[in-house]
Amino acid sequence: MSDSVSVDYEAVLADLRAKRDRLDAAISGIESMLGIRGLSGTTPKQTEQASPSASLGPGAFLGMTIVDAAKKYLAHKRQSQRTEEILNALVEGGLVLTGEKPVNVVGSVLNRNFNSGGEIVKVARGVWGLASWHPRLKKKNGDSKSAGEDSSATAQSQASASDDSATDESAADLV
Repeated sequence: MSDSVSVDYEAVLADLRAKRDRLDAAISGIESMLGIRGLSGTTPKQTEQASPSASLGPGAFLGMTIVDAAKKYLAHKRQSQRTEEILNALVEGGLVLTGEKPVNVVGSVLNRNFNSGGEIVKVARGVWGLASWHPRLKKKNGDSKSAGEDSSATAQSQASASDDSATDESAADLV
């Protein structure tokens, strides 16, 4: 008695997606009714008008770190984004931030990642992009890779070293 049961996984997947869409619509309706959408101070109408992570889906960032979620969002948008835009997308994508000022939390985490040579770089104050888009902005061990900054730092350290050796020689002459 080996009756083979065939499962149409495409139909199962379509059914699950339809159920998910209904749940997302119900959640969105309740959030709008309560006015609790977004932790950054945006109102439900503002959030619905400009939904930064709409194509990624409401659970796109569940269980991710801020850095990983921001990398995923930036890669999806394919352009540099402001901290506030990244925050709004992460919150809409299911990332939970509990601090008093979530925009400061996101900015601090991204800045720490940038300073440690991570994959997210600071393009301008409060503007972030991926290091692959801006190779000259990427830091490694806290040092910038751009030639201008490296050569000026090297020149300063060499000048400082020659000043120290000249001071040592003049002190030896006095003795």
